[in-house]
This record gives sequence, structure tokens and C-alpha cells, in this order.
Amino acid sequence: MLSGRAGTASAIPSGSGGVDAWGLFGADDAAAPNPDAPQNAPPPRASSHPFFASARFAWSSDAPFDRDAMTRALLDAVQDLARRCERRGRMERSRDALRECGSSDAGASEVIAAAVDALQSTADGRGAPTDDDASLLNECILTARGIKCLEAMARSPLEGIEAAVLLSEHATHTADAGSDRHAWVGTMYAAASKAALRFADERDEARTAQYPPGLKPWALMPPPAKYMGNDVFMMTNREVDPCVEVPRKKADACGKTAFYNEHLRPAVPVVIEGIGVRDGWAAVKDKSFCDLRWLRERFGEVCVPVEVGRRTADGAGGTSRWMLLREFIDDFLSTADDSLDTPARRRGGPGAAVGYVSQHSLLHQCDGLQEHFSVPEQCMGRLAAANAWLGTFGTTTHLHTDEADNMLCQIGGHKLVRLWPPEVGDACFHAETRGGHGAYNKFSPVDAEKPDLEKFPAYAGARGRCLVAVLGPDDSLFIPKGWWHHVRALTPSFSLNFWF
Repeated sequence: MLSGRAGTASAIPSGSGGVDAWGLFGADDAAAPNPDAPQNAPPPRASSHPFFASARFAWSSDAPFDRDAMTRALLDAVQDLARRCERRGRMERSRDALRECGSSDAGASEVIAAAVDALQSTADGRGAPTDDDASLLNECILTARGIKCLEAMARSPLEGIEAAVLLSEHATHTADAGSDRHAWVGTMYAAASKAALRFADERDEARTAQYPPGLKPWALMPPPAKYMGNDVFMMTNREVDPCVEVPRKKADACGKTAFYNEHLRPAVPVVIEGIGVRDGWAAVKDKSFCDLRWLRERFGEVCVPVEVGRRTADGAGGTSRWMLLREFIDDFLSTADDSLDTPARRRGGPGAAVGYVSQHSLLHQCDGLQEHFSVPEQCMGRLAAANAWLGTFGTTTHLHTDEADNMLCQIGGHKLVRLWPPEVGDACFHAETRGGHGAYNKFSPVDAEKPDLEKFPAYAGARGRCLVAVLGPDDSLFIPKGWWHHVRALTPSFSLNFWF
């Protein structure tokens, strides 16, 4: 996770410690209203939140795209960055990489690697970079990603849009939204997006000819029993692995003050029921996000990354490819009858029928979606990232931690989430640390559904330490920073998550 831009985060501390929430929110004033009292008007839509509003420059532009002019501007920026790095300590590798970069993909990759290494310097005892150093290093990464995007666009439309999304995501989290000097990011993304759409339109007739007549998208509100197998019930069987259900609270009883005191500050998971209905989310009340036909018609022309098949816990298996959102809905979430026989399943069997748009910036690509929900008040006004998760039943996110507090909001369908405290996972899950840009997450090579205790004997020590939650529509699960979690979709599913 990248560090957020200034102005997108509050000063409220996260996790254990900190001051009492009543003092933070001013409720010690007898004249002040109870911050947990129901409000007559719904909260502002996500589109007005600084995190979303300040990121629009990176995802859209009406400016013309001139490849030659943009190449010259980026190469000039590279030389300027090299001179600035020369005046800073611990940036020799970045300086040398910038001097050698040119307009090559390999040179840009070395610039990114050097900057990431410098940003991660706190991990090996060299001390964290200053804010000014971090800003300069992120500018190096952004400029290098721009060069890589131009090269990718020249190779193919799908490579171009993949690189453009990475570029826009980096700008969303690190660039100065108040400055026109980064407007080129939105221009490049818009050009790559148009090229990908033209490419998809050219192959559309051949693609649709393969579909059975009467193909239509599913609704994302199916009964879980239609999809769930015995293996899912085994995961929650207390005789196999004794577990405790995550406590549940109604949204009106878990406003920001109660949530801070009882869950955020002590780092205690909770499922909050009914945030969407209480706060007037059209995504929940009107089931807009669950209407895949509406989603396809309104936003089907954006290009999204799709994980196809099942990856193992160690990262093997499955493939990734980019396609239009409408293609993904047609291939993986549509049938001509009430069966599970999607076009993807018909072509490749059950394994190929699993598709997942996971941890993706769909809410930035399709800013119209931001009008259908609000940022939960439990995020305390701050937001580091927001992602959409849309997929078939059977998708899995293997054991890992997040370096931020996480609110996982289930919009449609059902998911099974299992959680373990940090000390349990760190001791039992054979953790591997991976990171980027100063943030570090932990991952486990252990398959939590079918652990190999001969290969990973320490996992046995986690038995009986698990919390479990089955999330249905309008359930929101708070996952504290550092808690290990494993997620499986029990049905076709649409989720949002907010890191804060």
C-alpha cells in the first residue's frame, strides 16, 4: 500500500493506545450532539471525499495525446530528477539509474527498483527517508512508469492499459493533486483506455458469436446453498478447527465513537450490520452494484485485470489477463439459463470458470460509482485506499496481513472470512514479508483450507485460535491492522474495502 497524499488522512491514531474518542470528537461538551445519534440526512457520497475528489486528475483528461511531445517532456523530467537526486544523500543508485534511463522500458524499470529500494531503506536499518526524500523518490517512480506506459502502448493496447492503470494508481496515492504538472497522467490513461476499447470493439463480433442465445448476467443476491459445497462447511466445523464467530453489531449501535473505543483502539474485529441501508447507499438499498446488467451497460467499457483459475497459497497456478468489464461479466457472470454453465466454464471447465477482478481501482476508473456509496464513518475521515472486488464463487484470497486497518464491506453475495490475531499468524503461518514503497504485508505459503502439516508443522499451533465470519449483503467486517485473514467467496460476490 502506498502512503496517502497530504490531506487524505486524519490525525486520529490507529490500533492500540491513543486517547478516548469522546475527547477526540468533543462529546465532553454538554451542548454537543451525540456523535452516534442517527442523522436525518445521509452522509456525503464518496465522490466528495478528498481521497476520491483529489484523484480525478489521474483517471481522466480531455487534453489531446501527443506521444512525441510527452516523450520529450518525460525525458526532460528524468534529467531534472537526476540532478535533484545528486544533491541528496542515499540516492546514488537512483541518480545513476536516471542518468542511464533514456526512453527504454528496462531503464525505467531500474529507476523504479532503485527508488523502491530507497523507500524501503528503513527495513535494513538505514533509517526511513524524510518526507521530502520520499516525495522525490515517488516522483522518480511516477516518471519511470510514464516511460514504461508509452513503451507498453506502442507494443499492444492491452499492455498499454495495464501500464496506464499502474501509472494512475501510483499518481492517486503519491502525486500532488493541486498541481497541473501531473495532468499528463490522466492524459496518458485516457489515451490508453481509448486504444484498449478500440481493440476490444474490433474483436467483439467474433467474441459474442461464441455465446449461447439468451445470455444474461446473474443477479448477485443468490442463496448461498446454490454454490456452497461440503468443503465450505468443513472450514467452519468446530470439531475440525474450533473457532469463534466474530461479534456482530447493528450500525446504529456502532457509530464512530463506540467503534473507536470498542474496536479500533483495542484492535478487536467486528461485523457491523446495515451501514449501507443506514447511510443510504444506492449500491445496497437499490442493489445497483448487484445489477450486473446495469453495471455492464453503464461501465462495461473500462478495462480491468482478471485473475482466471485458482492460485495456490504460494502463488502458483491461475493466469491473469486484461479485458473489458463487459467481457468479464459476459464470460464469467452470465448464463443463458439458471445453471452455472457460463461461457468460461463451457470453454475451459470448472477451473477456468473462476474469475476475479480483485483489489482493483474500479471506483476511480468509473467515478460514477462513487455516487452509490459513502466512505464509512468508522474510517474516521481518513482513507489510504479503496478497492472493488468482483468475482465468481470459489475465488480465494490466501492468508495475509494488511499494513492498515481495513473495513471490508459486502455489497452482494456471500463471503467466508477467517481471522487470526497477529501473534498467532506470526508464530504459526511460516510468514513471508513482501513490501513496496515503505509498506510491508505478510503472506503465508500455507493453504489454510487444506494445510500440509508435514511441510508446515507450526500451523498446528493455530488450531482453535480462529475467528470466523460469513458476510452477506450489507455486512461490513473490521479487520485490524496486522490481523491475518483468509477469504473465500461462497457465491458470486461484489465487495468494497477501505484501508484507513
